[in-house]
Amino acid sequence: MAWTHASGVRGHMAGAAEGYAALANGAGMADRSETGRLRIVGKDALDLLNRLSTNKLEALPPGHARLTVLASPNARPIDLLALGAVDGGMLCLTSVGRQQAAIDWLDTFTFGEEIVVEDVTAPTAQFALAGPRVPAALADIGLPALERDRLAPVTIADCPATLWRDASGLLWHVIAGAPQADAVWDALVAAGVTPAPPEAWEAFRVAIGLPMYGREFGDDTNPLESRLMGAISEDKGCYTGQEVIARLITYKKVQRRLMAATLSGQAAPGAALVADGQPAGVVTSVAPRPDGTMAALALVRVAKARPGHMLAVEGSSVIATLAEPRYALATEPPDVG
Repeated sequence: MAWTHASGVRGHMAGAAEGYAALANGAGMADRSETGRLRIVGKDALDLLNRLSTNKLEALPPGHARLTVLASPNARPIDLLALGAVDGGMLCLTSVGRQQAAIDWLDTFTFGEEIVVEDVTAPTAQFALAGPRVPAALADIGLPALERDRLAPVTIADCPATLWRDASGLLWHVIAGAPQADAVWDALVAAGVTPAPPEAWEAFRVAIGLPMYGREFGDDTNPLESRLMGAISEDKGCYTGQEVIARLITYKKVQRRLMAATLSGQAAPGAALVADGQPAGVVTSVAPRPDGTMAALALVRVAKARPGHMLAVEGSSVIATLAEPRYALATEPPDVG
């Protein structure tokens, strides 16, 4: 169960429009405690993760973080993991509800290795901060400026916490024990961070193109079409799913490409996109912006996945105008195209 502020309103929650504006243009904060969190320790932990996942993990210095994908043999994502080295072990962020899937996958391939994986989702809380004024707000309460893919132990309102800047540089995560969550939340609000409700967070997530398990990646995608290249090393040796991913890269066999879109009207996830009456893609997420426009994400056939290109939503007069997802541009290598 996600943390809930003792007041029942999560510290004077802003409205959807105000919350979205803060996340996009100010300093906003969303309760993301439903995100899975694992504590991983053991002398063989990093080696096992390196052998099983897509990114290079031979070393992960204290305070450093890295994205990686646990993939099946046919390169279907089990989950996208963010691993951060802290306190003699690793803190691992999973997708919502995917922590047990990650635990089970690691357990399947553990044969005598010294590794302990603990689900710490319930006893902790997690807040996501975004917006250009976040660094100033954090500095006001004595928190460090972090580069992307870095994390550090901090103290907020006399409570121990972890501050983590994500791989895109667009988000900061604050993770604290659930009993201290009220105090940490309130201290951040007092520093000028605006609490944003879930609908504001979802609109912001879609607007920046942050991929979500079960929507933009999952059982029916591969990590390349979901624009997870920032979590994949092209020159890494063997790992589960490596042969398939290598063939997709080498022979340019990726069929779809995750794109952002602005819709001219209403559409639902799962709606088909067409070009000249031919299948061109599928809408994966939709959320209304406060200005009344509809933000969307879509998996689009590579030949049609061009910024500014307009596709029709099948069976309607709605037009989807494509753009590059901001999150993908911030995380994938610059030569990906």
